[in-house]
Amino acid sequence: MEDIKALQEKLKENPNDYKTIEEYAIALSEIGENEEALKNFIYLKKNFPDNAQVYYNIGIIMEKLKYFDESIEAYERANKLSPDDSDIMFNLAYSYLKQKRYDEAEEFFLKVLKIDEDDCNTYFHLGEIYSRTKRFDDAIKMLSKSIELNNEDSIAKFYLAYSYKQIGKVDIAIRLYEEIIAQTPDYSWAYYNLASIYIEKNDDDKAVSYLKETIKTNPLDIQAIKLLSKVLYKHKKYVEAETILKKALTDFPLEADFPYLIAQIYKALNNKVNYLKYLKSAEKKGSTFSGNIQQLKEEIAQIESQK
Repeated sequence: MEDIKALQEKLKENPNDYKTIEEYAIALSEIGENEEALKNFIYLKKNFPDNAQVYYNIGIIMEKLKYFDESIEAYERANKLSPDDSDIMFNLAYSYLKQKRYDEAEEFFLKVLKIDEDDCNTYFHLGEIYSRTKRFDDAIKMLSKSIELNNEDSIAKFYLAYSYKQIGKVDIAIRLYEEIIAQTPDYSWAYYNLASIYIEKNDDDKAVSYLKETIKTNPLDIQAIKLLSKVLYKHKKYVEAETILKKALTDFPLEADFPYLIAQIYKALNNKVNYLKYLKSAEKKGSTFSGNIQQLKEEIAQIESQK
């Protein structure tokens, strides 16, 4: 804050000190005052319409504000004015990526690598693009290079594990997910993906263990709660599944799947009163129901016809 005040004092003395205006705008952005910073950079743009750095800084602020169309426009202008600046290329590529303009993002990330062949972030984002576009062999190459340059990057390992899983190399995926957990114990998605793998391998004991860790590290993971209750139900562990689902009913009152799942437990226990009660609760929250709402209505009608 002292730096901000000092810059303000300098501007009082000389309001047209463009260098100080730039420093002031950057300082404002660093403390989250992005809208005010943007006003200063727009003022600079009017006075220096051919200054690449001004457009670059405008792009950064637009990116922080998640206005990616505007950040792209600013970075494209900066790139035209300074076509060999790798920082501009990287940020432009990243904004393309956020807008899912993968071909353009790939083009500029590859240009960055021609300037800096050891940029691990660029390898990571290329791997991310290839993973999202199902070019898994290419993703593995890029992500492996990213991890070679920065072995602490759990996110890169996560994408790498996912890519290996997609090409059928499950054992490598498992090893990588385990590395992520050892390195970042609260990485809930790693636990969840391991659970999903073990369900496919028919090892439900391990799946349950990893699902419980998923929920422990991220209590808001609705999909993990649903999957855990389904696995427990499959093995007739009704009491445990009921306990988990009753907590979920309180934590996620708008979710229709939870009353539906607990209804199935009461069906298995031949508790028709609660079976019908929770089916109707699921129907009331139908907008969030992941199943077939018409089949749910028919299930309710069938029970009521048996009264």
